[in-house]
Amino acid sequence: MEIRLRSVVSEISSAYADLGTFLPLMLGTVLVAGMNPVGILYGFGLFALMTALVYRLPIPVQPMKAVAAMAIAGMATPEVLMATGLLLGGVLLVLSTTDVTNSLKCLIPNTVLHGMRVALAISLVSTTIGLADFGSSPLWLLLAGLIILQITALRIVSCLLILVFGWWFLVPELPIGFVVERWYWPAFSWPSSDALVLSIKASFFPQLALTITNAMILTAVIAKEYFPENEKALTERRLAFTSGIANLLLAPMGAMPMCHGAGGLVAHHTLGSRTGWSIAVFGITCILLAGLLGEQVIALLQTVPNAVLGALVLYAAWILCDPITLFRAKLPCQLVIISMVPVALVYDLMAALVFGLAAEVLRARLMRVLSS
Repeated sequence: MEIRLRSVVSEISSAYADLGTFLPLMLGTVLVAGMNPVGILYGFGLFALMTALVYRLPIPVQPMKAVAAMAIAGMATPEVLMATGLLLGGVLLVLSTTDVTNSLKCLIPNTVLHGMRVALAISLVSTTIGLADFGSSPLWLLLAGLIILQITALRIVSCLLILVFGWWFLVPELPIGFVVERWYWPAFSWPSSDALVLSIKASFFPQLALTITNAMILTAVIAKEYFPENEKALTERRLAFTSGIANLLLAPMGAMPMCHGAGGLVAHHTLGSRTGWSIAVFGITCILLAGLLGEQVIALLQTVPNAVLGALVLYAAWILCDPITLFRAKLPCQLVIISMVPVALVYDLMAALVFGLAAEVLRARLMRVLSS
């Protein structure tokens, strides 16, 4: 009974493990880019429920980071975001019928894969810091320490408790006056041909590169490490299929481009999730918030303390980096891994992948020369 109770608590509380990525990007696209929060939350909610049903594992749903960052920077309108989601959905469906991504993965050595993980973790932290501005509050260090203490010492995950206590201690006054007048539904529309052209010119290809590396290849690698008994179901092709279907169906209702993500998988797993229930709970939460509150949900989400976001992101990034394995690697391998980080920060993960492959080839040749 105690083990079952712990599992239930872990699944429910870890449902919100990926808020550090979700909230800043979601709020940024709403408050800065002008997207409707109802359509966004419905999109995430339905995609999460579908993912939980298909995989029965904590395979996460996340915003597509590159296109979300472009929208927040003013380089993509809500209509362009919709067009990007539709285009990416179609391409991902095509990729799900081929072995292109599987062939790419077989060509990537473990050193480069670890470099991708480190680069993703650093990019995740830097992006979230820039958007959420939680670096101004020192209290996130304390919350990060509490999360680590709970996981390493007690083995009872209480991400939900951290959210509750974060609100209680760090928010001086919660907004009141929310009115549930009716059930809100998303509005459906279709992008213009101009939006499709702008998407191809500006946001489609950068996001496709990031999606292939992070949402498909890297997510599949980590998922198979966590759940080796489900290896046959956790393929790049299947991840591409579920992401493609979701974007094609949900983009017209105002959903932002979405995918699965390695960082979110690490966050959910390390905070206690072992089944799809945590993803389902997250999906139900999104739908209830959208349906009951409508656009009022913006005021509620803005009250989530930046300290809590920081704690969740930092711990997920720590696990993703796997610093112990990095420390044990040989110096030449460490150099390859670390050198990929600035490339990812300046450009993107696809550029870091290309750079890492070139660096690994050079390292291997130098080692052969030195050993001969």
